[in-house]
Amino acid sequence: MIRLIKNFSIKNYSLAYILLMLLTLAACSKDDDGYRLSPGGGGNSGEVTDAEGNNDWVNNPDASRLEVPAIRHGKQYKFIVHKANASNSTTEKVVNFCLEYDSASYHSRWVAFRFDDKTRVVANGVGRTEAWGVDPDLPEACQLPTTAYSGKGYSRGHLCASFDRQNSTEANQQTFYMSNMSPQLYDFNGGYWATLEQGIQKWARSKTNGEYKYKNIYVCKGGTIKSNQIKTSFNTYNVLGRSVKVPVPAYYFMAILAETRSGSFQAVGFLMEHKNYTDDSGTNYSSSNYPPSTLMKQHAMSIDQLEDFTGINFFCNLSDAIEEVVESSYASTQWDWNWK
Repeated sequence: MIRLIKNFSIKNYSLAYILLMLLTLAACSKDDDGYRLSPGGGGNSGEVTDAEGNNDWVNNPDASRLEVPAIRHGKQYKFIVHKANASNSTTEKVVNFCLEYDSASYHSRWVAFRFDDKTRVVANGVGRTEAWGVDPDLPEACQLPTTAYSGKGYSRGHLCASFDRQNSTEANQQTFYMSNMSPQLYDFNGGYWATLEQGIQKWARSKTNGEYKYKNIYVCKGGTIKSNQIKTSFNTYNVLGRSVKVPVPAYYFMAILAETRSGSFQAVGFLMEHKNYTDDSGTNYSSSNYPPSTLMKQHAMSIDQLEDFTGINFFCNLSDAIEEVVESSYASTQWDWNWK
């Protein structure tokens, strides 16, 4: 390629320059829109069998966590694991959340985390830190500034919610990374989507006879960014000042896997259109007008159905025998819908 560039005449300089830049801009390269899942039984294990360059998750034990779905191949995808202090009184680090970032879209494909005995804790003094910032684990060319959504008509909607992470100040601060944000309509973010988030938090933190009802709850959340599943897109700038385009998801999803104290599993998926939902009077549901929690039932479905829609292979690190059973259907009677 370099020899070819040297042979270009001056009039072909611009084309030569473009070709040279294509060789060097690998950090945020564009890939196709096909969903190629991880090799080897659907789980995230073993060596990558293609040469597309997304090898950062290979032999990474965190890629085998139950909440992490099948990871895509391709240079534009970045698998990131954020770890934080388990509490404000210890330096012990635990996995806070994982994400797969689509650097060509400047948006995460999904964010995954779990509620366990360390991360579900609501500690005194943590609260909402408002620690807005860029994700330090992303290359600069892939980072959006905290002002990227300003004036676009959308709020910075958390995927791993601030109240999902109240066990330590550091854990909450990381939820304010821009890689964990998605452009959401204000009332949808603060009211309708928030109601579903609060329900999952209640499931994770509910107790029976002084003991947490569920041993662990595994969560994978996100907004759809496939080309045929976006609402619109807008132009903004990355941290280097370059013009970029960000998709606005047309749908938001959650995949929930609960592990009971006896070691059994149950799962449910949620899919909701990204729009303003209204009550009987025509008023938007919002942070000052929350919807009834029972409305969330209408968005519930099996994990198989959610996978068919999103193209994401959720809970691929479960054993195949368990995965097939828990993902094929869901029973609404297994879940407590009385969140208020």
